[in-house]
Amino acid sequence: VDGVEPVLYPLLRRDLVAQGPRYVVQIGDKIIDYNEEFRLFLSTRNPNPFIPPDAASIVTEVNFTTTRSGLRGQLLALTIQHEKPDLEEQKTKLLQQEEDKKIQLAKLEESLLETLATSQGNILENKDLIESLNQTKASSALIQDSLKESYKLQIFLDQERDAFLPLAESASKMYFIISDLSKINNMYRFSLASFLRIFQRALQNKQDSENTEQRIQSLINLLKHMVYEYICRCLFKADQLMFALHFVRGMHPELFQENEWDTFTGMVVGDMLRKADSQQRIRDQLPSWIDQERSWAVATLKVFLSCFEGHFNFSIVWSSQLTFCRHCLFMLSVGFFFLVLFLLSVGFFLLLLIAYKISQL
Repeated sequence: VDGVEPVLYPLLRRDLVAQGPRYVVQIGDKIIDYNEEFRLFLSTRNPNPFIPPDAASIVTEVNFTTTRSGLRGQLLALTIQHEKPDLEEQKTKLLQQEEDKKIQLAKLEESLLETLATSQGNILENKDLIESLNQTKASSALIQDSLKESYKLQIFLDQERDAFLPLAESASKMYFIISDLSKINNMYRFSLASFLRIFQRALQNKQDSENTEQRIQSLINLLKHMVYEYICRCLFKADQLMFALHFVRGMHPELFQENEWDTFTGMVVGDMLRKADSQQRIRDQLPSWIDQERSWAVATLKVFLSCFEGHFNFSIVWSSQLTFCRHCLFMLSVGFFFLVLFLLSVGFFLLLLIAYKISQL
């Protein structure tokens, strides 16, 4: 569905009408029997569906789309399961033990309240009740101590797990970079399952590393190459360079200066330069051989991509090209002169040879 239809509001609000032993609800022009076991689930492909304010209070929205934090946790679990399976198993057992102890503590509290509620007479003179309270207090103290120890151990395990967090963070970033390709072409859609297969193949790579940090860095570099090669095989050739630039910008945004990415994506246009009077001198600095239609595009590159200013001087390029062209023309003229001279010499020699043969006859 794309939204919540108003005709469903009576059902969602549970506007039930009792008719004897049964309940009915009006949907549109019809009155339908209502069952207490009835549940309504609406699904949509839209990641950001519009829910009117009057419907938002009567429905429960559950988002099953992949989020950056959720994917990071999933990738971290896969990494720990592969690199340190004992740590992941210990973490799972610890969480299970904590839940069991919390359940025991809740049962003790419930038993204590029930004992106090059903006791008769003076509480201070009831020895069985006092003994039961003391046992409950002792058991609760042991469980609390066990929970404290579990929390300390959980903190230690989380620190061990966080060592692999940079790998999971980088992998999660790569997936969302790939997901942005669907904005360019609807054919460029990659499932999470395919990305997870690439991630698991990268984990299976055996490399000798002295410590965990080197292992993580080598896995990040390997995953970058595997993802880039896999995606490029699925792209049109015209879009491969675009993806390379997008991939670099997504993984290393600090390499791009202000307004550089906007220039590449077309967010910065020549009109922004025309509005600034101070930019007129930039047009005057451009060589005359640049066409008028392309002058503002060249000026945009010169202004917003300042890193090229020291490496790409238009006047030097033009003068060097002009000198090279003049040199080529000179060499061509000299070569043509010698070619003509050679042909004339061959022709004169042939004439002498023919004259000699005629005189012999």
